Amino acid sequence: MSIRRVNHIVLSVANLDTSTAFYRDVLGLDLVATLPPEGNWPEMRFFRAAGASANHHDIAIIPNATLPRPGWGQPASPGVFHVAFEVGTIEELEHIGERLKEANVLTDLIDQPMHLSVYGKDPDGIPLEIVWRVPNVDWTYEDLWRRPLDFNAAKQRWGANLATGSAAGEAA
Repeated sequence: MSIRRVNHIVLSVANLDTSTAFYRDVLGLDLVATLPPEGNWPEMRFFRAAGASANHHDIAIIPNATLPRPGWGQPASPGVFHVAFEVGTIEELEHIGERLKEANVLTDLIDQPMHLSVYGKDPDGIPLEIVWRVPNVDWTYEDLWRRPLDFNAAKQRWGANLATGSAAGEAA
């Protein structure tokens, strides 16, 4: 027996409607289901990657967060450091970076040896990473340093529309 992959994640949020708007409108996830509140159990909302997921849901949100998250780089309680989502092309990554910037939640653009990353935060300050997987043949395990992401250089190297990762049918 072995774990094959991460199936979904559930996040505690402060405001269900604010977080719904973010995950649906900024990240472009499809809202696929709602679990109505019952007794002491609050409403939950379930999202899936638009047209690309075989899961019932990839992420769910539940409005039970009552304490603010510490700022970026500040000590935090044990828990999730960030949540990562994958896009299929560099062009898609650049587009989502622009959407995060327009929403004023973009925090960084990083070139890493296994993926190119756009970082942001959700309405509760939960750190998010959106990645485009570098082609496997270009991975390295020796130099893992993070460098500033230059979209023009990346598109010259791999092309704006090279599909990798799950968009190319690769295993999760």
